Amino acid sequence: MKKLLFILFLSFPGMLFAQQLPLYSQYLLNDFSINPAIAGSKPYSPLKLNVRNQWSGFGDNTPQTNSLSFHAPLSRGKMGLGGVVFQDKTGPNSQFGIMFSYAYHTQLSDGATFSLGLSGLINQNTLNQDELTFKNPDSEFESGSYSSTVPDAAFGVFLQGENYFLGASAFQLFESTFREASVNLFGDNDMERHYFLHAGFVRQIHNDFQIEPSVLLKTVEAGPVQADFNARAVFNKSFWSGISYRTSNTFAATLGIRLGTFQFTYAYDYSLSSVGSNTAGSHELSVGLNLNQQRFRRHTNFW
Repeated sequence: MKKLLFILFLSFPGMLFAQQLPLYSQYLLNDFSINPAIAGSKPYSPLKLNVRNQWSGFGDNTPQTNSLSFHAPLSRGKMGLGGVVFQDKTGPNSQFGIMFSYAYHTQLSDGATFSLGLSGLINQNTLNQDELTFKNPDSEFESGSYSSTVPDAAFGVFLQGENYFLGASAFQLFESTFREASVNLFGDNDMERHYFLHAGFVRQIHNDFQIEPSVLLKTVEAGPVQADFNARAVFNKSFWSGISYRTSNTFAATLGIRLGTFQFTYAYDYSLSSVGSNTAGSHELSVGLNLNQQRFRRHTNFW
């Protein structure tokens, strides 16, 4: 029973579909975070800082996720390099990760671009054992902090046309194993493969107004599929608002602004589940700079 409770607790950040990777609402504005093939596919080099506070008001141990990402085109857009640093913390359990990505881009005859990407990752899982409390403590359990570091990898493909995109990716390919504590009372935590499929298109309504419907499917190995349905309206390529529905019965709304190379976006999530009734929702802030911005791409969806 003790092992079961501990595993459920460690799964708390993504219990909606048992995910082990950090959850973001603004992946559309930072799609590189879910697909390494996107590295270097933009007509600029995006630097993004993302801060998420999930289930605000639920208590002091709610999930908090911070990430910093950057990627850039090389060899006139034929290749791309990028990296992500992230930290995800829930109560006594925290995860720190570094990902480096390489992508190769091929221009197709119809003007679309097909990309392949590969990432290498280092994940460090840390458990602050002093924050765990048991009704009947085990004499073998030790206090202090315990960390376990494992390598992993991700792979992705991405197809982008003038007004559409389609991508697929898989993370935690090695399915590495974290040992969760200095004394193995709870067993090991196996990292399951995560799969993402994302697609969308741009509909130009007017020269200064466009809408962008999209969908993201997420699943883990031998787990259920979760879907995000999104719609975003962009005004003069400078202001945007959007709404999303997640099949875990969660809604999200976003507002953003672009001033030159600077971007700022805020997202608010609210769950209609029993968890949502006890929280003030989830808040997410994203700040970005589009470095070395160019205008040579035909694609209208270059956010």
